[in-house]
Amino acid sequence: MKRFLFSFIKFIFPVIVLICGIEMYVLYYPSTFNKKAKYLKQHTDSIKTIILGSSHNQNALNPEFLNSQAINLANAGQDIQIDAALFFKNIGKLTSVNKVILEIDYHSLEEKNGPDYFRIPWYYRFYDIEIYPVSFLNRFSVYASSPSFFNQLILDEINPKKIRYKLNQFGFIMNDFPGVMEDLKYDSLKLAETAMERLKDKHVLQSVDNCNYNKSKLNTIIDYCIKNNIEVILISTPMYSTYINHQITAKNIRRMNYIDSLKNLSNIYYYNFENSNKFGVHDFKNDDHLNSIGSKKFTLIIDSLLNSAK
Repeated sequence: MKRFLFSFIKFIFPVIVLICGIEMYVLYYPSTFNKKAKYLKQHTDSIKTIILGSSHNQNALNPEFLNSQAINLANAGQDIQIDAALFFKNIGKLTSVNKVILEIDYHSLEEKNGPDYFRIPWYYRFYDIEIYPVSFLNRFSVYASSPSFFNQLILDEINPKKIRYKLNQFGFIMNDFPGVMEDLKYDSLKLAETAMERLKDKHVLQSVDNCNYNKSKLNTIIDYCIKNNIEVILISTPMYSTYINHQITAKNIRRMNYIDSLKNLSNIYYYNFENSNKFGVHDFKNDDHLNSIGSKKFTLIIDSLLNSAK
C-alpha cells in the first residue's frame, strides 16, 4: 500500500505542479486584463476619465495620448451590462472622475452575453464583479474558464513566428497590426472583393429585447453621471467602408433614435466617426478595428474634443 501511495504521489506531483504553473502563468502574464486591473487599483484617486466598451473602444483609445489621466476598461466581447457593472463597482472609489466615455457603435445596443460567456469568470477574478453565477471551479481557476483559449495563447507565446504584443502601463497594445488589412497588404480592391464572405456573420444579430435592456443599463450610467456632474461622451468609432456597407438599416435606426433621445440632456456629447474621411485603410487592422497608428490618431482627436467640451 505504501509503495502504491508513493508511486501515485510520484506520478501526480508533476501533474499538480504543471497545472499550478499554467494557472499562475494565465493569472500573471502581462495581459490587457491584469494590467488594466492593476492600473485601476493603483490610481483610484487620480483617474479622471473612464473608457468603457467592447474591442472597438479597446483598440481605438490609448490613454497614453489623453491629457486627462484615464483608464480604458473596454475589452473584447464586453457588452453594456458588463460596462455598467464595471462602472458601478468602481465609481464610488474613483473620486476624481469627471468624464465617462461610452461606446455606442453599430452593434453595441443589440449584443448581450449569456452566462456561458467564457470571460465572465475573468471579471469575477480581476474586478470582483459577478454578472452571472460563477462556478466553484472558475472562482479559483481562470484557466478552467476556457482551456482551449489559453492553450492557444501558450502555443502562440512559444511560437517564434508569432508577433509579441507590447503593452503600455495602461494595458493598451502598442503594436496591434496583424489582421486582414495587413494580410491583404492594405489593398482596398481585394478587401472589397472578399468582404461579403468575411463579414457574412459579423454583428448580424438583431434583438429589440437586447436593445431595450442595454438602453436601460446605459440610462442608469447616464443618470448617475448627470446627478454627479460627470460628463458623458458617447462615441461611434471609425469603421472601414466594407463594415459600414454591411450594416443593417433597422439596427442603425434603433441606435440613432436612442442617441437622439439623449441630445437634450445636460453634459452629454455624441461624436460619430464611423464614416470619417480622416481614417483610411492604413489606419485599420480589420474592417471594424483601428490598428495602433489609427488609435493614436483617433485618441488625439478625441482628446482635442474633450478639452474643447469644457
